[in-house]
Amino acid sequence: MKSFGYLIRTLGCFLLLFATWNPSGYSYAAWIGGDDGTRLSVRVAVSVILLAIYAAYLRIAWVALGAAGTAAALAILVTGYVSLRHVGLLAPDAPFWSGYLVLILASLVLSVGVSWSHFKRRISGQSHVLSPPP
Repeated sequence: MKSFGYLIRTLGCFLLLFATWNPSGYSYAAWIGGDDGTRLSVRVAVSVILLAIYAAYLRIAWVALGAAGTAAALAILVTGYVSLRHVGLLAPDAPFWSGYLVLILASLVLSVGVSWSHFKRRISGQSHVLSPPP
């Protein structure tokens, strides 16, 4: 897998998270929140598709990173955010930019999880194989 594949995975994670929710108000959450009773079948279909994509991405990331890797990624996410707030780069009265930063960091963590097996295979030559459940 070349760098283009990692870029596509990262962009996919960014698109998934930013399409689900973002501070600008143009997102799935805003669309569902502004429910006026029309197009219910479309909303249900989009919800099921998003749920399936999230299930696949989170499962891939969980299997690739494991409990320790997921905990480390979340620790990096939280400490990075708190550090930026503490240093003063993020003003406490500007939640708009804080929301974007949290989305960017979460997208990066998810993209690392989705790409980790491919990266590990390139570095070590070992393939990550899932055995079927019992």
